[in-house]
Amino acid sequence: PEIKKVDELAKQMQLFFDTQNEINVIDCFDVSHFQSQDIVGSCVRYNQGIPEKNKLRRFKIRSLKKQNDYAALQEIVQRRYKENDYPDMILIDGGKGQLSAIESIIKNTPIISLAKKEEIIFSKKHPNGYKLNLHSEIGNLLISLRDYAHHFAIQYHRLRRKKL
Repeated sequence: PEIKKVDELAKQMQLFFDTQNEINVIDCFDVSHFQSQDIVGSCVRYNQGIPEKNKLRRFKIRSLKKQNDYAALQEIVQRRYKENDYPDMILIDGGKGQLSAIESIIKNTPIISLAKKEEIIFSKKHPNGYKLNLHSEIGNLLISLRDYAHHFAIQYHRLRRKKL
């Protein structure tokens, strides 16, 4: 992406989500399972609109035997940041509940969630949800990031199932 456009988008994100800093680095988390079996998670990082391949993370959920998306998200977020490598913003694939689960453990990084199908954003600035404009640069960025994390989680889930 063109540098000027990327800088402008970082400023737009800052204004849209009312954050202290521009949003250049975003991590997105997703959880995948098959009928509550083989629960896995993923984290992908975009830096100035580009995926950072060396920051992709996949997680086998250790603490759960049954599906609990909130607890699974909490586990992978805590494991991802055990070395304090925080982004400018965290994006969670999910709705209000997923957002609450992560807000309870991460205090100094803005967190948003993006609910599938309706494409509704939840954040501190938008606690009741905000319908994302699918044709805006912010909408395109967040949806592509969420979809990439989702694809990465499903890919890992399929790999784990093949091993069984």
